[in-house]
Amino acid sequence: MRFHKIVLTGLTALAGLGMASQAMADGRTPGSLLLYPEFDNRAGIVTVLTITNTATDVGDVDVEFVYIGAFDQQGTVDCEEFNRVVTLTDNDTLTMVTNVHNPQHEQGFVYAFARDGVNHAIAHDYLIGNVMTVDGIDQFEYSVNPVAYLAGPDVENMDNGVRDLDGNEYEESPGELLIPRFIGQGLIYNSELILVGMTGSKFDVTVDFLIYNDNEEEFSSEHTFYCWERINLLDISGIFANDFLAQFTNNDPNEILGAAHIETGWFRMWGSSASSTLVTIPDPAVYAVLVERIGNRGVADLPFEAGTNANGKLLPRDLMGQD
Repeated sequence: MRFHKIVLTGLTALAGLGMASQAMADGRTPGSLLLYPEFDNRAGIVTVLTITNTATDVGDVDVEFVYIGAFDQQGTVDCEEFNRVVTLTDNDTLTMVTNVHNPQHEQGFVYAFARDGVNHAIAHDYLIGNVMTVDGIDQFEYSVNPVAYLAGPDVENMDNGVRDLDGNEYEESPGELLIPRFIGQGLIYNSELILVGMTGSKFDVTVDFLIYNDNEEEFSSEHTFYCWERINLLDISGIFANDFLAQFTNNDPNEILGAAHIETGWFRMWGSSASSTLVTIPDPAVYAVLVERIGNRGVADLPFEAGTNANGKLLPRDLMGQD
């Protein structure tokens, strides 16, 4: 079961025909494990990652950062680990540029968890954070908070090096992700979906989508990715295209209210299967973040969540998805 329900309010403002380059999010609970959906160390892009220890009278805590590099600095797909450990005092905060903290990888995701001094995970539900992307020297792109997982009853009894999101070691992942809006792609909109596989690093993960237009009409699609991916919506399906929504669906001609030539929709998604060369796992845990873009500006927010999925693990290295 989930130990808490994440409730997230996102505020994005339409600026003329475009979007303001900002996002706001709040309303979540500190945890013992934080999942940061993305870091981006490509040339000209800076990712700024923050972790904060909100404990006031607990004492020092070690936090291990595990970078999963979908691409190394040579552009090779590997999904290998790079680890760092920091010590936080009560009320401490640490902000770092990820290409300094991890010079090995170009893109991927990060998770961080509280541990003792000898590499055993511990319950420490006081961690919060943020990850911010800056394109160039002085242009903010977007920022999102990490997904916080509370420690479960068995967190300090597990010692296999894999963080189980199963309701015992840590709380479960969501069973379904709900994206409240996407802008019809084309024109000047070119949005991207960040996808995180949470069943193993050696797996091709297939995600199912149900996509709705602005008049409750439903369409289906699927997409397969390896470990981690950031992909344009139109590379997932042409259903996301503004022209398709306007011309080939039962479109509501009055939406967007105030900008009727721009189409919108929303979608839900979940893991369908994850396959290595040895095994296929049904119903894998996945996470995703939509980055809506207009030109070179972007906004991002975490999705809403529904249900639970006990198949999440961060992050098995073997072909069976266990260790």
